[in-house]
Amino acid sequence: MRSSVSRIFDMETKSVVATCVAVCVLAASVGLAQNNKPAWDWATASPESQGMSGQKLAAMKDALVTRKTTGLLVIRNDKIVAEWYAPGFSAITPHGTASMAKAVVGGVSLAAALTDGRIELESKAAKFIPQWQDDPRKSRITIRQLGSHTSGLADAEADGLPHEKLSGWAGDFWKRLDPPQDAFTIARDRTPMCFEPGEKFQYSNPGIAMLVYALSAALKDAPEKDLRTLLRERVMRPIGVPDAEWSVGYRKTYLVDGLPLVAAWGGGDYTARAAARVGRLMLRQGNWEGKQLLSPEAVRLVTADAGTPGNCGIGWWSNNEGVCAKVPKDAFWGSGAGHQVVLVVPSLKLIAVRNGETLAAVPPEPAQFHSPLYHFLLEPLLEAVMDRSSAAAAASP
Repeated sequence: MRSSVSRIFDMETKSVVATCVAVCVLAASVGLAQNNKPAWDWATASPESQGMSGQKLAAMKDALVTRKTTGLLVIRNDKIVAEWYAPGFSAITPHGTASMAKAVVGGVSLAAALTDGRIELESKAAKFIPQWQDDPRKSRITIRQLGSHTSGLADAEADGLPHEKLSGWAGDFWKRLDPPQDAFTIARDRTPMCFEPGEKFQYSNPGIAMLVYALSAALKDAPEKDLRTLLRERVMRPIGVPDAEWSVGYRKTYLVDGLPLVAAWGGGDYTARAAARVGRLMLRQGNWEGKQLLSPEAVRLVTADAGTPGNCGIGWWSNNEGVCAKVPKDAFWGSGAGHQVVLVVPSLKLIAVRNGETLAAVPPEPAQFHSPLYHFLLEPLLEAVMDRSSAAAAASP
């Protein structure tokens, strides 16, 4: 029979172990919270102190408010010079970004994979999509063409109809059905080709779906095997975005051919500050407070003109060809339905985020779609920059 002293010792030992475990769990949870808490944040400053006109910024904001804007954030020289939210919205309210996800999800994820050497823009997509290997046209599509809307894959749109009124494969693409009726399988097997790969520009949501498919296949042996995890671990937590301030892929993962697939053509929710942090990372060529999260070359490849027809990088739009004449040519932006936008102008150290509803009715073509953004945001914003001439000239090729 064991002595009472032994029993007491066992009880004390168990108590100490339990306490140690509790302390370790608490420390781990605190560490996780600290890792997910911004170690760096923006300070605020007057527009004038950062070379901008407060009066012109206020006039721009007032005009945007009358056009169903719910949030506006302007940052210059790493200082917040303007921030406004409509009732019911705030700095910690995630907002639907629609096709802006092509930039902040698809483009940024691809930049991470490029940084790690897991994929190349000139790689044939069929290398990662076996079903395309024997197709005479799809076998020639490159990763660059998928990301820049020049693959030849048709878009899941027709006659400006809302998605719920589309029929056939295009309607099914938007229904978020389970495999094998999911958008990725539809993009791979049912989406028709409209022209030869690389021949011209045509916006294509299925093209972005296949970019995700190929990228996810390239991540098969990586520590992070899906885009959501890749973004969280490689980008969003390191740049200090709390998990609650962003989500992607319509909050769903599809398992197709053993690949965990996360939508990047839409379905991303970001707070304005979360989107701006992504913009800051790209403005700083992938460097965040001394840590190189993405290589400068990878950032350049996805944000600059991809060298294909149209003014698109990979998910990001580029002003390299001077499409918006009043904006420096090094500017790039992600944008989506409702005229959600995150704008980055490296030469001016300028970042802007706008959320809300459509600024003005336009045809669905990308060129016309961006016209209200130019008129109501980009051009007034640049007019508010009082010292833009020398910097803009320096950004010109």
